[in-house]
Amino acid sequence: MPYQLIPSFNAGEISPYLDARADLEKYASGCRLLENFIIMPYGGVFRRPGTEYLGTAKYSDKRCRLVGFNFSTTTRFVLELGNLYIRFWSNGYQVTSGGSPVEVVSPYLESELRDLQYVQINDVMYFVHPAHEPMKLTRVTDTNWTFASVAWDWPAFLDENVTATTITPSATTGTGITLTASAALFDWGHVGGYFQIAHARTNAAVALTSVTASGSSGGLAVLGSWDFTTYGTWVGVIQLQRSKDSGSTWETFRTFSVAGDRNITATGKETGESQLRITYTHTSGTLTARLEAIDAREYGVVKITAITDTTHATADVVNDLAGTGATKIWSEGAWSVKNGFPRTVALHEQRLWFAGTSGRPQSLWGSMIDDFENFRTSALDDSGLFFTLSAQESNVIQWLLSQKSLLIGTAGGEWTLGSTDSNAAITPANVKASQESSYGSKYLRALIVNDVVLFVQRQGRKVRELLYSNQTESMVAQDLTLLSEHVTKGEILETAFQQQPDAIYWTITGTGQLVGLTYERLQNVVGWHRHTTDGTFESVATTYGANGADEVWVAVKRTVNGQDVRYIERFRTDFRESFEAEDKENWWYLDSAKRVTLSPESASVTGLAHLEGRTVDILADGAVSPARTVSSGAITLQAPAGTVLVGLPFVSTLKPTKLEMTQYGTRGKTKRVHRINLSFHKSLGGLFSTNGSEFWDIVSRTTADAMDDSPPAFTGDKNLATGADHSASADIIIRQEQPLPLTILAITPKWDAYDDN
Repeated sequence: MPYQLIPSFNAGEISPYLDARADLEKYASGCRLLENFIIMPYGGVFRRPGTEYLGTAKYSDKRCRLVGFNFSTTTRFVLELGNLYIRFWSNGYQVTSGGSPVEVVSPYLESELRDLQYVQINDVMYFVHPAHEPMKLTRVTDTNWTFASVAWDWPAFLDENVTATTITPSATTGTGITLTASAALFDWGHVGGYFQIAHARTNAAVALTSVTASGSSGGLAVLGSWDFTTYGTWVGVIQLQRSKDSGSTWETFRTFSVAGDRNITATGKETGESQLRITYTHTSGTLTARLEAIDAREYGVVKITAITDTTHATADVVNDLAGTGATKIWSEGAWSVKNGFPRTVALHEQRLWFAGTSGRPQSLWGSMIDDFENFRTSALDDSGLFFTLSAQESNVIQWLLSQKSLLIGTAGGEWTLGSTDSNAAITPANVKASQESSYGSKYLRALIVNDVVLFVQRQGRKVRELLYSNQTESMVAQDLTLLSEHVTKGEILETAFQQQPDAIYWTITGTGQLVGLTYERLQNVVGWHRHTTDGTFESVATTYGANGADEVWVAVKRTVNGQDVRYIERFRTDFRESFEAEDKENWWYLDSAKRVTLSPESASVTGLAHLEGRTVDILADGAVSPARTVSSGAITLQAPAGTVLVGLPFVSTLKPTKLEMTQYGTRGKTKRVHRINLSFHKSLGGLFSTNGSEFWDIVSRTTADAMDDSPPAFTGDKNLATGADHSASADIIIRQEQPLPLTILAITPKWDAYDDN
């Protein structure tokens, strides 16, 4: 009778295709079924907490999506994005104002929600979708949010026109001006988009000529380099001044004092468009001074509001034009209905990056440094960037993610974008793209899990980790679902990352399951676990938590009183504290649950309308109480209680891989499990089986326990005798059906194999 120690389950649930691969290292710590248990990095598994009912989504007949919004570790929200709206949740409650939910209007339909990508910068979150212009969500206060299309300081543009087609504007400022093209150019899809129009400078310099009194020059529009020179013999103070508001106010940025025949030569650069002028305070002599812009062109921007025909459009001037003459120096807006909108966004090296339009599927646009809504390009290092990947295939960019380099996932491969000088930042003259792998990515945000990038491969079934390999001196993308291909059935639709207390990569699959990956790469812990509920999981998000552990929020579709409902719930945040403290009254192992405190104790529990008509399980003062059916939002307990948890039950099941001794060739032979030694940690109750059809109780109560109270949680080993028959497959199945904790650290079966010959 051999004993076989199974001290770890952290390989997670493995594929049925590996059923005969007992030779694999991970087989010994794998499971054939791991449902509603969470893997601990140390090797054991614990029963997942139940979910806390927080409230209903706006629509019961439409799916919503949850997105975490962390301003800081203490100020955090969950966004409920639904059909044409966004609502807000914080600290377990819906954000309200004047008794009504705080809500903003959005352009996104239910069918578009899972295609949204976003990036947060402090109180602002930018959203992109390939069918809509980029949007900006702003938290003004906790109860005051705005959501609007981005008002660009300078929009992104395509390459400059190289044809003979000219554009003639009817005015340099104002709204409703007319643009006339010399050839067919305009399309209805340009409405809402932009054009950048340039004219040769008519005024490239301002000067003070042979002056003998104090005074100032006119203003000169400058972006980029400028030169300043003085001539003559004079005594006085000369200043260079800058205006950022078209000349309304001026600031002095250079001052020169001269006495006699000394003259000044100075140069500089303006990183943003400014008005510059010369101001002179005269003492004696005669001065000539000249300030000259190096750029021979002046640029303006218009926004198209209507199309008359292919050669005429109506526009509003966003940035003043330099003239009304015909010019072939123009650029079409990069983002419009005609050219498409970005499908992904990221923040990298203090630039906001957008990428992947229908018109330019492999192009990226980077903002000016620390000026996230300004995409004006120039030769300056901090100017905006426009870059296109040079690839053999024109596969659309699916996601962007910032690490040491800007990581890019396309439908056909994975790339890095960095500088040609690895010690310098990306600039217009210092940028390089390299393809790292050719797996291809699904249109879904990649996430940084600990210090590794995880992304979903093109067909939606595989999760790969993108990391640098010293052996190949390049990035590699290992398949993390290789041993567990079945857990992503239905494709991965959403992802979220929980960092504390354990690193778990959460996914929503098309089967309505919540599937987690416990991931600690340095400890070789990579294990999947599946989670089900009485209903279907439709969305998942994470935020920081009040007690240091991250909160995991879910949107769940349930059936209540014969009707479909959509609930916002979260895994109970303090379950570990109550578990470790063996605080039975505050255990939380029911779904869509509510805890009610009754003082004085009572058998009547109300406030359960969200579970109307459902049969619910009950934990009353830390003891399991008989199930009841909710009627008129209430139940009546078997006996009065003070602290009552009411919710929907769920079953946790652990089924390790088959018992095999490869050195003795036991596969296929008749086996019998005589005893099972289970190592528990702070557990209570449970069932075990050796065939999956007949289960025996794991008895927790001892003769020393008071009969009028529930027994205490148990830590230690229990040696359990089985009533198992002889079978070709010796199974071990551990199950918990009651609203009680169950943590399994090890299983040691005592079993025999028999030679049938």
